[in-house]
Amino acid sequence: MTVATPANPRSHPAYREFAEVVAEVLAPAAARVDRTEVPRSHLEALRAVGYHRWFVPEQYGGLSVPPQVKAAADDLLFGVDPSTATIVTQHGAPVGPAIQAGSPQTLALLPKLAAGKLYGGAGMGHVRSWPQRRGTVATRVPGGYRIDGVIGWHSGWGLTDVLWLGAVDEARAEYVFGLADLHDAKISGRVLPLTAVYGSRTAELTLDGYLLPDAYVSEVIPVADWKARDGRISLDVRRAQQIDPGTDPAGVPVVAPPGPYGLARAALDDALRRYPDEPSLLALSAELEHAVATPLPDPHWRAVLDEIAVRATTAGVVARGGAGLLDGDIAQVRARAAVFFQVRGLAPVVRAAHFATYTRPTSA
Repeated sequence: MTVATPANPRSHPAYREFAEVVAEVLAPAAARVDRTEVPRSHLEALRAVGYHRWFVPEQYGGLSVPPQVKAAADDLLFGVDPSTATIVTQHGAPVGPAIQAGSPQTLALLPKLAAGKLYGGAGMGHVRSWPQRRGTVATRVPGGYRIDGVIGWHSGWGLTDVLWLGAVDEARAEYVFGLADLHDAKISGRVLPLTAVYGSRTAELTLDGYLLPDAYVSEVIPVADWKARDGRISLDVRRAQQIDPGTDPAGVPVVAPPGPYGLARAALDDALRRYPDEPSLLALSAELEHAVATPLPDPHWRAVLDEIAVRATTAGVVARGGAGLLDGDIAQVRARAAVFFQVRGLAPVVRAAHFATYTRPTSA
C-alpha cells in the first residue's frame, strides 16, 4: 500500500487556483445554495480553472494532478459548499467505465468530460438492493439492453449529461453497467426533498424503455461476484482498475475518501476560532488528524471518518450556539451534510461498519 503523504498539497498551483475560486465564488453563496440549487455558474467557475480535467487521463485531454492534491481540494470544497461538492466530485464517475467499454463512442466522451463540455454523474448504487428491491432492470435486446425502472439517487439532475448507470439482468442474474445519455427522452427525473445537501439536485430517475447500446456497456458481471467486492474496494482502486484491469491495488496511492475530513476540519476550525483553548475541541481535532493519517481496510476508514464528521460538525453547531441553526448559517449545513454521508453507498459491509462506529464500551 502506497500512502500518499506529500509535504503540502495545498502549495500545488492547481490547488491554489481552485481554492481561490472556492473562496471567491462558492463560499459566499454556500448556505443559500444548500436551500435552493447549485447553479450552472458554479460548475463553469470550476471548469475555468481546469478542475474537470483532473478526473481524466492526460491522453484524453485530462490533467495529471497528484491524488493528494485532488483529495485536499475536494475536502476543501466539502467543507465550504457540500451541495456543490456532492455534484462535482462525481464528475469522474463515467471516466473509468468509458475506458473500460473501450468503444469509439465512449472514448469520444472523454475529451468532452475533460473540457467540461459534458458533466458526469453516477446512478448505480441502487442495484445492490436486488433481489430484495427492484430498481432498474436490464433486458437483452438486439444491439444492447433495454433499461426500465427507477434509480433512487443521482446528484446533479439538470446539470449532468452522462450517467454511469447500473441495472439488473434478472434472467441471467447479472449486473449490467454502462453510460447513458441523460438528455434522452426515455429518462426523466424528480428532485428529492432531502433535508441535507438539498442544493445538490439529487433526484430519483425513471427510465422507461431506455436503450443502452452495446457500445456503451462497460461491464456485465454476475451479481454474486459484484456483491463479493462491494464496499471492500476503495473508490481509487476501483477507478484505477477500470482504466487498467491489471492495476495492483498495493500500488494505488492511498488517500482518505473525500468529504468527511473536509466537513469535520472546516467545522472544527470555525469552532476553535471561537474557543481556541477548549480542550475537548483540541482533542477532537487531534482525533480527526490521527484518523485521516491512519488508513484502515475498506470500508472501516470511511466509516471512522464519517462518524467523526458527525461529532465535529455537531461541535461546530454548539460553538455557534442558537445562531448555528439558522438557515443562513454554514454550521447547520455542514452538520446535515455529515448525516448525509452516513447513507451514501450503503453496501451491507458499509452499513455494518457504520453501526460499529456508533457503539461505545460500557464499564463493568
